[in-house]
Amino acid sequence: MQRPHKRAHARKALIVHGQRLMVPFLKDVLACAGLGEVVTYRCASAGTLRRARPDVVLLDADPRGAQPLGLIRETRLQTSARIVVITRSEDRAWEAVALALGADAVLGPKANRQDLFTAVGAT
Repeated sequence: MQRPHKRAHARKALIVHGQRLMVPFLKDVLACAGLGEVVTYRCASAGTLRRARPDVVLLDADPRGAQPLGLIRETRLQTSARIVVITRSEDRAWEAVALALGADAVLGPKANRQDLFTAVGAT
């Protein structure tokens, strides 16, 4: 008698986007990276993170001001998911602070599809 196959855990992603134009591109890359379910939100709250229980969180962050840094810190406090920050800035100091606050990767404007694929931890 054969044992029933255990179903592999489908990895989930949460995209917190600032620009809707990026969402189709991000969804496509995440699908290629093997993430089964992709949820998008304009902003994420602690409740959103608890309900979604993502394996990967993509934060589209404009580094002007402290708000994106606070979002990174709060996201890290709410989840152990991999946090990838996408930014239009090349400010290395801001990137260092984002990483110190809990981001696992920060992708700047020169990042390409492969960089994103690698950052989300595609297996």
